[in-house]
Amino acid sequence: MIKVIPLVENTTSDKNLKCKHGLCLYIETPRHKLLFDVGPNGAFLENAAMLGIDIRQVDAVFLSHGHKDHAGGLRAFLAVNKTAKLYLRKTAAEPHFIKVLGIPISVSADKSLISGERFIFTDEITEIDEELTVFSDVKPIFPLPKSDGKLFMKRGGKIIPDDFGHEQSLIVTVNGEKYLFCGCSHAGIVNIQNKAENVAGGEISAVFGGFHLYNPPSGKYESADYIAQTAAALAKTQSEYYTCHCTGEKAFEQMKPVLGEKLHYFRTGSHFER
Repeated sequence: MIKVIPLVENTTSDKNLKCKHGLCLYIETPRHKLLFDVGPNGAFLENAAMLGIDIRQVDAVFLSHGHKDHAGGLRAFLAVNKTAKLYLRKTAAEPHFIKVLGIPISVSADKSLISGERFIFTDEITEIDEELTVFSDVKPIFPLPKSDGKLFMKRGGKIIPDDFGHEQSLIVTVNGEKYLFCGCSHAGIVNIQNKAENVAGGEISAVFGGFHLYNPPSGKYESADYIAQTAAALAKTQSEYYTCHCTGEKAFEQMKPVLGEKLHYFRTGSHFER
């Protein structure tokens, strides 16, 4: 059995649940209770309580990358849960920025919180146990989202284009089925899935996360051609897609006729169980 519930996403399926720009997914497997990202603030805690999910029982957290819409809830999580391990790339703690009208604005996670034995820095491929594997360093075979060009990092005292070395994705294996979790897919969802299948040694049953086809600060989407190319590439797979957050509803509607019943919008409070 695997259960997945978005505790925070940009939209909501229930007016009693809070929605915020960001992502936090609750994942339950036979061996684990997990969070994939923690959203922008403590809203995930309130929604979890409404849904009857005890965050104190979470045993592992995976931070997809170092942006605060995915890691801003870290302080709230650490205040409630005293035991879970937290897995992230070492560079997730570096300063990160988005440029708006040429001005760099911080989108960094709170580096001061990332210390101690609970935090585990992952490699290109880190196998945690039979259920959980994280991977990063995805090669850009399929074109990357153009909005990546607005994102930067600070290294060696200089603000330079973000190389997204801080981004990682998670493969969960349950009853022989492989499930892929990605945060914003800055490396491109097609590229991430290709690497996931190589790492997993087989097809992915379902994919959960954002596809980075929408850039909220500018309010702009990737080109219609790029969205169409992405949909066509995903249509060639056997996977189902539960997408949200930075995919954007307009891009979702464009992809839906191509992907049909394979594509679902995963709003706050939605429920996946298999």
